[in-house]
Parts: sequence; C-alpha cells; structure tokens
Amino acid sequence: LHTPCCKVDKMCRPGASSSRSPGRKVSPSKGALRVKRGKGVAMKQKFNRLDCSNRFEDLIGWILSPMAWAFLCVLSPFLFIAKIVTDKVLFFLVGRNVIYNVNWEDPRVERKILNLDEDDHVITIASAGCNCLDYVIDGARVTACDLNDCQIALVELKVACAKILTFEEFFSIFASNDCDFLREIYPKKLRPMLTSPSQSFWDEKIPTIESFMYFGASGGLAYAAFRVFFPMIGLGWIRTACAERMPPNEFQGIVDVNKVYIKAAAWLIKKVLEPFAIAFAGVPLRQIELGNKRSNTWLTVFENIIYRTDFAGDNYFYNGYILGYFDKHSCPNYLMEENFDKMQASLKKGALTLYTGTIEGFLKENMALKAANKPHATFTVASLLDHMDWMPHEWINSEISILMKNMDPEKGRIFWRSFADDVHSPILQHLNPVEIDQYPEVEGGYAGQFDYMSTDRVGMYFSSWIAHIKDANCTIEPRSISWSDSATTFDTSFLTTLKTGYKIVSFPVKQALGFVSTKKETANGHGKNIEAFYQDQAAVYDSFRENFLHARGPMLTCLPTKVEGNMTWIDVGGGTARNLEFIPVDVLKAKFKKIYVVDISPSLLDVARSRVEKVGLSDIVECVCCDFTDSESVRKHLPKKGSVDIVTFSYSLSMIPNKKGALESAMSLLKDGGDGYLGIADFFEKCGREHLLQYPIQLLKWLEAKAHKYYFRCDGVHLLTDEVINEGVGSDAVKEFDERFRGSVPLLPILRPIQGFTFYTKGLKR
Repeated sequence: LHTPCCKVDKMCRPGASSSRSPGRKVSPSKGALRVKRGKGVAMKQKFNRLDCSNRFEDLIGWILSPMAWAFLCVLSPFLFIAKIVTDKVLFFLVGRNVIYNVNWEDPRVERKILNLDEDDHVITIASAGCNCLDYVIDGARVTACDLNDCQIALVELKVACAKILTFEEFFSIFASNDCDFLREIYPKKLRPMLTSPSQSFWDEKIPTIESFMYFGASGGLAYAAFRVFFPMIGLGWIRTACAERMPPNEFQGIVDVNKVYIKAAAWLIKKVLEPFAIAFAGVPLRQIELGNKRSNTWLTVFENIIYRTDFAGDNYFYNGYILGYFDKHSCPNYLMEENFDKMQASLKKGALTLYTGTIEGFLKENMALKAANKPHATFTVASLLDHMDWMPHEWINSEISILMKNMDPEKGRIFWRSFADDVHSPILQHLNPVEIDQYPEVEGGYAGQFDYMSTDRVGMYFSSWIAHIKDANCTIEPRSISWSDSATTFDTSFLTTLKTGYKIVSFPVKQALGFVSTKKETANGHGKNIEAFYQDQAAVYDSFRENFLHARGPMLTCLPTKVEGNMTWIDVGGGTARNLEFIPVDVLKAKFKKIYVVDISPSLLDVARSRVEKVGLSDIVECVCCDFTDSESVRKHLPKKGSVDIVTFSYSLSMIPNKKGALESAMSLLKDGGDGYLGIADFFEKCGREHLLQYPIQLLKWLEAKAHKYYFRCDGVHLLTDEVINEGVGSDAVKEFDERFRGSVPLLPILRPIQGFTFYTKGLKR
C-alpha cells in the first residue's frame, strides 16, 4: 500500500531534482474563468494542476480509454437502476438511521461572514450538530430542525454529554471513539436526559456502536471509500500522510507525482461510486445534477482540498474519516478544549432548541404563536446549509416565503451553500444575494475579497451566498396548485387523456381532408388554424396538459412579485388563464394592478373569462384576442411600450410562427433597467450540455433530437433553440436563469422531450 510513497521519497528529499518542485506555487491557468451572479460579477481562476498531463500519461489514457468504456458498458444496467432508486434509498434511510455523522459544511466559512453574538438567534438544520454547536460557542441562540429524528437523537446525545461530562470525557467519546465508556454512563447518566424517541434510538444502537467516525450511512460509506477503495487504487499513502500530519507543500508534491491515481479516483467516483453510493452520503440526485454543466467536477473537488487546504493538517473532514478518529489538532470546534467551557455553559442555559421536522413546519408553528400573541422567535440568521439544493422551486418558494415572515426585517440574513456555480433558483435570485467571495469581513481589518475556496475545507460546494432581508428585490409570496387548492379540479383520467390525445393526433389528418372549420372569427390565418385546433379541446384543454407541461409550474412559481406591487403582467398564449392559478387570488390582488391574458383562440379565452369571473378578478384581468406578433394590434390592445413588469410565454412561443416578432414585442413592452422580466417555459431542441458528452452518446442524442423535432412539428410545435431566442430578445436582454430537464408525455412514456424555463431581464439591474 505504501509503494507510491516509496516512489516519491527521493523526489521529496531536499536537493532532489524534479520537473515540479513540491513547494513551488502554481499559477492558475489562463482563461479558465467562472462567472458568478450576485450584486456584482466575480471571476475565479481555476487550478489545473491535476489536469496537466505528459505524453506518457496521454498514451496510457489512450490505451485504457476503450477498457474503461467497456467496463462501463458491463456496469450500465446496474448504473441505470442505481440512478432510478438512489433517492428512494436515501429517503428510506430517513427515520431509520443516522445519515450524517459529521456535518459536511465547514462552519469556518459562515463564522467569518456572520459574526454571530448574543443578540443573534439562528435557525438551521441539525444534521450531526457540528455547525449548530459552533453557533452556540459564538454566543447565539440556535433552533436546529431536522426531518430525520435519528439526527436529532445524535445531537441530543452530544448535548447531554456536553452538559455533564468533563472535556476529556467528552473528547474521548466523540473524537477517540471510546464507546465502552459511553456504554458505561449511558443508562443512568445520559438516557434520562434524552427525549423518548432518542431514548428508543440509542437503546438499540448503544450496545453495538464501535466508532462515531464510521457510524451511520455516511460513516459506513466513508470507511468503504477511504479505508478500502483508496488503498485498492494506489492511494493508501494518504492515510500515512494524515497520521504524520505532513506539511502542505510536501503533501502536494507527492500528489503531483501520483496525479494519475488521483485522476483515476475522480473518474471512478463520477462513473461508478456516484450512482451507487451518493444516497448513503445523504446526497440526492437533484443536487448532483446541479453540477451537470461542469466537466471534471470531482477532479476539481480534489484540486480544491489538496491545493487550497492543509489536507493532512487541519482538514478534519477528510483526515478524520481516513484515520478513523479526530485528534486535538484536527477536529470540529466543539471538540476543541478552548471552546468547551463556553459551549457547556451556553447549553446549560438552553441556548440550543431541537425540533423534529422541517424548518417550514417549525416556522408555521412559530407563526401560529405570533398570531396568538404568545412568546415566539424572531430570527436574525437562517443558516440553511445546502438543503435547498435538494428542493424543487416550489419547495424553495414555500420555505423562503414563510421564513421571511419570521426574520428580523433589519438584521435578518439568509446564508446557504450550493453544489451549483450560480444561484440555482430564481426565487433565491429575488433575495438579491451576494456571493461570499465578494463579501468583506466586518471585523479583523480584512480588506479585499473573502477567499472562499481556501477557507472551505470540504471543497465540494462551488458557491456560497448571503442575502440580507432588507436588500431583497421582491417579496417571496406563497404559490398554489389551483385556486381551489386541489389538482382534482382537472379530469386527468386515462379516458379523458386518451380522447384528447386522439383529437390532437388526428387533427392534421382531418385538416388535410378538409373536415375542420372554425366556428368563431379570428385575427388571421394562423389564428384560424389555432382556433380550429383548440375549439374542440377547450373544455378539457387544462386536464390533458397538467401532466404534460412540466416547466410551466416552476416558471410561474419563480415569477417575481416586487415589494412595491402595482405590477403589470402580460401572459402571451395564456389561453384558459390556467397560468394565473399558480398564484393565489389574494397575492394577485395585492401585487398586480393589471393582468392581460393574450391569445389568438376565442374558444380558449371564453374559458379564461369564466375562470377569472368566478374568483372576482375581472377588474384586474383582461382577456385579449389578438396577434402578439402584429405591432399595430399590440399597440391597440396592450399597454404602452416600456411599462410592463412581466411578459410570459408558457408553451406558446414554440407554436408561434413568427418567434422573432413575438419576442421583439415582449421586449419592447418591458420596463428597462432590469425591472422588466421575460419568462419562457417550453419545449427545447437541446439541453445545453451536449458538448460535455462523449462522441457515441452525442450522436445518439443528436438522432433523438431530430426525432423529437419531427414528432412535435407534426402538431405545429417547433422546438426552441437558443439561437432563435437570442435573435428575438436582442442585445439588451440579460439572461438571469436557465433550467432544462426531460419531461414525460401522456400516453407515450418512451417519449421524454427536453423542457425547461428561462428568465431574461431587459437591461442590467440598476
């Protein structure tokens, strides 16, 4: 296992010649820039020490590449199944076992940014308790929530031990894994201090636990990765380096010589371990997919932790798992002797409150106390770790909307990490966040920018953000499924879907045979075709599309609602006004002075008028039958240019022949200075990640795209391309967000076209 170390002994000795001196500083590669969106634009240069290769390595790679792909072909059925079940495995573990035995978010990052003190009240995720105990040490009151009651049990045990044990006893249990001592004191000293669910959990686990470092799902995975997998691929020397606390320059020098092994590990993690093992690390598939636009994600992670942290010195996240224990020089803050007395005193005073359930669930209970004029919490900080990476936009909106009502309006700050390079949801963009690379430290005389990558020892988060409540551009308002708050208002039965599907598929044939005629007057030839297509579907239009238009809900959930209200919204191709139902009636009345539902089909607009009348919105909602690509019609029926806050196309742009004209009309109507938003949800020809695929896969995806394009064209739907959109929106448009994914089609499960939504603003934000 130590062969690689023996190979580099001569190279690391003083005076030894080497093509790369272990202690030499390496300049970042030129041109490898990453743009982040916050208050300003930060550009980071990426290390490429592990990317550099010599001709010998290129030759080895050329020989091994076919073997690697053959290996993946053999594993492909298992990898496919693993990808399907990974989230199911993860949520199966919730409530059955501890998933995180250590917090995988470095508290050193937010402690420098948040500067917590006795005036702060933090709401956060409990996880393994490392970060929330750090906040307690800083003097803050903390409310820690976790859906997994096993995580709450772990934190309760740590709190109980911290309250009654000496530092040496506490350290021996949670750093040195003295589980015999834990078993000795648990029945009489610790068990009475725990809640009933935690007692039940530890009654089962205490007799068999042998190590807190390898406890739980992530602990078991860490043992397999660092104690089994790493030695198998020639990285066993890393454990020796950690045990000897090897200095960074010497450690990095060995890595430079053995970079082939590191690159092999990154490849295997991406291709094999990631599909099979991420559930046990507590990472859902949605979070991993945030990194799909990057190449060599895991190689970048290795670069971050090897070249930007003291890996074998104070990086306890990794060397704790590699060694199987923490020592007093490399451990979480709550295990450091200088912090113990303060933590113990604060915990005895009740500084930490634990809640089994979601943050949103706790906040709803807190709001109920506030409404009843009972004692309730007002939070100055929400430290949300990385859990919003897990969430679809609807969940993020739901949590943030109620969180903001529980925050101090002046002091409130929201902090989160992400596996994404940028803010991964428009809802979070509306908070006007600042990436912490651009965030100056309040204390310590620090001038310049905060070096996030060198501060964060985990190295797996590609951005971290802080938002001040008072600086938010918009209010985050609740969203709805429909105005009756029930999806059952739409008949999505198989028979109805089958009938509507038949009408859609048979329409081109009937039209060609002359069996179709319009019953209502329309604006032009295209309007006549659209009316003919929809007139027999109007009554069941929404029912069929509920399980078809997958990007519509997320786009409408992410629409901005400005603090000052008084907004104007034009929904182009809005048809039956179903899109409006994603926003509650009271929010529409409070935030919008006028809403225009524009369509070229009179039959669909009849349904829209009936819908808005039933809920009393006729005074602010106007249904307009006109051609949005006709400038004269737009001038006649819609507001003046430069006066509109939002224009949306929900699966309508792909059906408009003159796409450029429609987009030009939208941009002309929007307010300038970044105050006007254009939202597009639709079918797309490409996902935008094709360039990252290997050639055989690229060819298959190209053929699939052609098949999708032909299929949808038969129904008058022309898949969108970036080129068409960019030509239409013009040079004044700024792309704020873009998300694409695959969505199912009713009655055709094999067909999964690319769908998505994107937001543009007109001009840069003031």
